[in-house]
Amino acid sequence: MPPKKKVATGYKFAEPLPKGTVLTDGAKQSWKLGASIGKGGFGDIYEARKDGTRGASYPCIVKIEPHANGPLFVEINFYIRHGKPADVEAYKKAKKLQTLGIPLYYGSGSHDFKGEKYRFLVTDKFSRDLHTVFQEHQAFHSGTVFNIAIQLLDALEYIHSTGYVHADIKGANILLGIPEGKLDKQVYLMDFGLVTKFTTQSTFKPNPKKAHDGTIEFLSRDAHQGVPTRRGDLENLAYVLIQWLGGTLPWEDNLSDPKTVQKSKEKHMSSAKEMVKACFGSKPHPKAISTYITYVLSMDFDTPPDYKKVRSIFESGLKEARERVGAPLTFHTSLTPT
Repeated sequence: MPPKKKVATGYKFAEPLPKGTVLTDGAKQSWKLGASIGKGGFGDIYEARKDGTRGASYPCIVKIEPHANGPLFVEINFYIRHGKPADVEAYKKAKKLQTLGIPLYYGSGSHDFKGEKYRFLVTDKFSRDLHTVFQEHQAFHSGTVFNIAIQLLDALEYIHSTGYVHADIKGANILLGIPEGKLDKQVYLMDFGLVTKFTTQSTFKPNPKKAHDGTIEFLSRDAHQGVPTRRGDLENLAYVLIQWLGGTLPWEDNLSDPKTVQKSKEKHMSSAKEMVKACFGSKPHPKAISTYITYVLSMDFDTPPDYKKVRSIFESGLKEARERVGAPLTFHTSLTPT
């Protein structure tokens, strides 16, 4: 089963659109829909291409939801501000990055169908999500985990540089690039429906209205209190990495009760030693995951992440796994180098 997400109430699900439907975005570009290739929170996701393009390929996706739904509105606004190809390319050039796991924005707009108004977003098309891949293997090689971690750290550094946090890092929101079959080297962080400006207040102020928003299993302790922080994104990532490395999150059997999950996280995240013991028991695990948790625990709620330091921690995990930075991503159940 996919990780449980706190479901927003009052939102409708979009009616399926016929293949071949043409949508016109706000810049008057036309997009032709192919088949539905999945479902978002409140509507289908379709493969798409610019109308009039020859050939059988559909290099983009369209996410479409009823116009009144909030999450897609939030996501579109983030993409308009920070997901345009020129913005991402400029950042990559400034940081001397060959790749960055941020999907590119191509357009958005409104569409009427059967008397209902819908909102849509056009972005890059990718391959499978890592939750699906994880379900097949139940754990990843540690070298693969830390290479993905570095890529996600790059993506988070970009998001944080814009003043936002992602707030919903999980396998289902991390997609492999295309073509996956050629040992792809890059993953992409998707779904910006929960992005929000991180707090800039001088004191930590819980917000009950935002408490527990997101995927309960991987929520940070800050997010359980409704406070968006960069520290929270790094903690969120830690829980995902632990699971990929074959660990078991102590609260996995109580996901229907957010407060019980929160208490479990507060208990086990009292120290890196306690957390690692609870998650891995006597099973082998990379030293780097304990070092990373120790770093997260050292942060204050408003501490700017030391991305260079975190990257060095992940690189130490690669060294331990006898894997190089940027190696092709391979997925199998061996947790130690072979």
